[in-house]
Amino acid sequence: MKANPTILPGLLIGIASLAACSERSATTAPAADAVGLSPAGFIGDRPYTWSLKCSGDLASQASWSWTTGGVTITGTEMSVFCSSALSGSGTRPAAADGFSACVNYTCQTWTFDAATGFKTHWKGSFTGGFDFQDPKCDIFSRNNPASCYLTPTATLTVDS
Repeated sequence: MKANPTILPGLLIGIASLAACSERSATTAPAADAVGLSPAGFIGDRPYTWSLKCSGDLASQASWSWTTGGVTITGTEMSVFCSSALSGSGTRPAAADGFSACVNYTCQTWTFDAATGFKTHWKGSFTGGFDFQDPKCDIFSRNNPASCYLTPTATLTVDS
């Protein structure tokens, strides 16, 4: 049997085109480590947990938010009061590269790589208020003992 000279060149071009398309698909497919190239674009938002352990004579207060470039990310603000312990969870935005927290009016900010986890403990206390229940505490005296003043203490723990 003799090959038709007009079909053979067309057949070879078709095979070459098919091979080229197959090769192109293999090399342009997303790499398995694409997440490492652009984590914020692929990882997305992260869950986080928080806990606030409180003690002392008054209720404690804590507030926090996630930041990007030092600016609060709208919608991430939290504020809680407690006298014993509270805990909860939330969502850390993918763009967050910082965290800001105040515990009993003692404030701190942190920065971190948005592609990594973040964990912190922040403790705050203040002396405020006066123990009106204690008869030895005189609100008008300058010589009241330290025990006459109320001091709440709290520790905020965040893990994302």
